[in-house]
Amino acid sequence: MTNKDLTNLIGEYAHPVQTVIQVDHTIAEALEMIRKKYVGEKIIYFYVVDKENRLIGVVPTRKLLMKDLSLRVADVMETSIICLNKSQTLQEALEILESHKLLALPVVDEERHLLGVIDVDIYLEESLDVAQARRRFDIFQIIGMTIEEGKKLTPWIGYRSRMPWIFCNMIGGFSCAIISRFFELVLEQVILLAMFIPLVLTLSESISMQSMTQSMQLIKRQSRKFQYTLQFLIREWKIVALLSISCGIIVGAVSLLWGDGVLPGLVITVSIMASVYITSTIGSAVPLILHARKWDPKVAAGPVVLMFADVLTTLIYLSLGTWLLLK
Repeated sequence: MTNKDLTNLIGEYAHPVQTVIQVDHTIAEALEMIRKKYVGEKIIYFYVVDKENRLIGVVPTRKLLMKDLSLRVADVMETSIICLNKSQTLQEALEILESHKLLALPVVDEERHLLGVIDVDIYLEESLDVAQARRRFDIFQIIGMTIEEGKKLTPWIGYRSRMPWIFCNMIGGFSCAIISRFFELVLEQVILLAMFIPLVLTLSESISMQSMTQSMQLIKRQSRKFQYTLQFLIREWKIVALLSISCGIIVGAVSLLWGDGVLPGLVITVSIMASVYITSTIGSAVPLILHARKWDPKVAAGPVVLMFADVLTTLIYLSLGTWLLLK
C-alpha cells in the first residue's frame, strides 16, 4: 500500500477480522470457533463482541491460550481498549499505532459495531514515507514556506512566497544592530560581552524554536481543551526553567575562565536565564495565537519566533550588562 492520502478515512483501509469471539462463550468454545474458521491471517488479538457485533473487549493471544479452558471469555477479556472510529483519518491511525506501541487497532462505527481492523503492517508500509513527508513539511514551514511552494519552478513565484518571511528575519537583524549601537559603550568596555553574543543568541533561538515545535504539535490535536492547553504550557514552562538555569550556570561559569571577573559572568548567566525563559514563552504562545487568528502557524511561526528571540535577547543582554557593569 503506497501513495495513500493521509487524510483519507480509515474505514477505507480496514480489513475484515476473523479473530472475533463471543463474550458469552467459554475459552474452549471460542478456540473451537476460531479453528473452524481456518484463519489465514496472522493472529494478533482476539476481539470480543456481543450478539449484535458490538466491540466490548479484547483478549491477547497468550492469555486465551494459557488460561483454563472452562473460563468464560468475559472473565479474561480486557475492557479498556483503544479503537478507531471509521470517520478518523489514516494519519490519526498511524499516530495512534506509533504512540501507543500497538500491533493492531479495531475500527468501529458510532455504535461500536466492529467493522474491521488496521494492523501494524499499514504502519510499517507507510511509516518511512509519512515520517519523511512530515519532516519535509515541518522543515519547509518552519522556515516560512510550504512544500507546494518549494516545488514551484518559477523563480519569481518562489521569490514572492519566500521573501516576506526573509524580511521578517531582516527586521530582526536590523533591530539587533540598532540595539547594539545604542549600547556600544558597554561592548567597548567589556569585550567579554561581545564575545558571548553569538552563544547567548543561539541558546535563545534554539530553545524558543523547541518550544514552538512542541506548541505546533499541540495544535495538530483535534480534541484540544483549554485545561489541556494550560497543562501543556505549565509543563513547558517548567522544562524551560530547568533548561535556562542549566545553560545560564554552565555558560556563566565558563566565562570566568577569561579572567574578567565575576560580574560579567553574572550578567551572562542572568541574561541567558531571563532571555531563554521569555523567548521560549513567546515560542510556545506564537503558534497558539496565530492559530486562534485563523492564520497558518507553521508558515509564520518560525520567522516570527526567531525575530522576537533575537531582538529580546539582545535587548535583555545589553541592558543588563549596562546596568550592572557601567554603574
